[in-house]
Amino acid sequence: MAVPVHLISGFLGAGKTTAIRAQLEARRHERVAIIVNDFGEAGLDEAALGEDEPFRITSIPGACVCCTAPDGFVAALGAVLADGPDRLIIEPTGLARPQDLIDTIRRSPQRDAVELAPVVVLLDPRQLAPDGLGALPVLREQLEAADVLVANHTDACGPDDLARFDALVDELWPAPLAVVRTTHGRLEPAVLDWPEGEGARAPRALRVDGDHDHDHAHGADSTRGFAARSWRWSPEVVFSRERLLDALARLATGAAGAPLARLKGIFRTQEGVYLLEVAGGDVHDRLTSHRRDSRVDVIVASEEPGPLEAAGRWLEDAVMRDDELQLDTERIELVLPDGRVSLVDRDLLTGLPDQVADVSPLFPKREGSAARVDRLWSALDLPARGHAVVVAGDGFATEPVSIEILRQGYVLHSQGDRPLPEGQGGPFRLLIPEEADAPLGACANVKGLAKIVVREESA
Repeated sequence: MAVPVHLISGFLGAGKTTAIRAQLEARRHERVAIIVNDFGEAGLDEAALGEDEPFRITSIPGACVCCTAPDGFVAALGAVLADGPDRLIIEPTGLARPQDLIDTIRRSPQRDAVELAPVVVLLDPRQLAPDGLGALPVLREQLEAADVLVANHTDACGPDDLARFDALVDELWPAPLAVVRTTHGRLEPAVLDWPEGEGARAPRALRVDGDHDHDHAHGADSTRGFAARSWRWSPEVVFSRERLLDALARLATGAAGAPLARLKGIFRTQEGVYLLEVAGGDVHDRLTSHRRDSRVDVIVASEEPGPLEAAGRWLEDAVMRDDELQLDTERIELVLPDGRVSLVDRDLLTGLPDQVADVSPLFPKREGSAARVDRLWSALDLPARGHAVVVAGDGFATEPVSIEILRQGYVLHSQGDRPLPEGQGGPFRLLIPEEADAPLGACANVKGLAKIVVREESA
C-alpha cells in the first residue's frame, strides 16, 4: 500500500512546526515519519519536533530539499520509506516552493511507493499587510500551490488582516479544496485527506460541470446566448504545449463555430505547468504552482452544443501519447523559437573547445568531464537573449532560465572515456554554479537532460 505523504508548507513564521506537532498528537496510533528541512544548520525544527519521539525524524540541513539538494532529499525519502511508516510528513524550509518538491517526488524512484496528499500551506494573515511580505513571489507561489490553505495565528490578527486574507482567497483560481482559520496550527486530521474524486483516486480524465446555457430563471439578458463547459484531467496527464496553443488559437478565432467569450485553464505540459487564458482574441500564458490537476473553463457565444464539443475534441487531441512522452536521452534536443530543432550528441559536446576535464573543483559532489554551455551556444549560433526551459528525459521541466544564466552552466557528459552513467544523472546532466546567481526557480541540477526549449521572449 502506498504511504500517504503530507507536504506542510508555508512562509517563515507561519507555524508549520506547531501544525505538525498537533498532527503527531492526533495520530499517536500511527507510525509517522518526518522529513524536516532547516534552511540553517542548527536544526531547530528537528529539535522541537524531537520532543515528540518515538516518531522518526530525518533532517536535511543547510539547503532547500527541492532545489539545491534534490539528491539528498531523494536518498532520505528512500531511507524513511524503507522503515515502513504508516504516514510521512515533510516540512520544507519556509523559502521553498511546494511545486518543486511535488515534481521531485513524482520523478523520484519512490514515486510508486507514495501517494501525495493535499498540499497544506499555512499563512500568517499579518504577512499580507501593505508593509508585510505579501508581494514576495515565493509567498504567492506557495499560496497558489495550496490544496488546503490555512490562516494560522488568527488570534493575533486584526480585522484588516483577516479581510486581506479573505480577499486573497477570492482571487485564487482554482480555489483551494479547503480554507481553514485556526490558531496554534490545529487542523482536523480529515482535512489532510483528498475529498472523493480528487487526488490519486481521480479518474485520468474527468469532465465536470456539463453544459450551462447561462439562462437561469433569474437570467439577465447579458448572459443569454452563452454556454459553458469545464473539463478536468488528473495530474499524470501531460499535454503537448504546441498542440494546446494551436487548439486555443483556433478557438480564439471562432473556428469551433462560435466566438469564444472566455477560456481559462491550467495544463501540465511537457514544458511545465501553465495557466493559459484567452481573452479579447489573445492567448496569454504564465507558469503556475498548481499541481492538483489540469482543468479548463470554456465559455462560447452560442447555445448550440457543437462549439463546445469541438473544443473538447481539440483539447483531448492535445494530450500526449505514451510514446510521445519517451524522450531520447542519448541526444539533447535544442528547440529554437522558430521551431527549428538541433540535435546535440556526445561527440559534438566532447569536440567543443575549453572542455572541463573534471568538474569536482566546481561542483564538489560531482565528477566527470563537461562541456561549457556557452561554447555550445556559440557553436550553434543560438539566441543570445531570452529564456529557456530545460526538460529531462522523464518529462520534468524547469522554470524558464535566462539565457545569460544558462550559458554559465556545464553539461556533464563523460566519466573517463565512457558516457556519463544513468546512476550519475547521465547520459547528460546540466549543472549551473551557485555564483551564476540564478533566481529562485532556475533549477541548477537537471539529471537526464534531454531537451532545451529556447524562447526569445520571457515566459
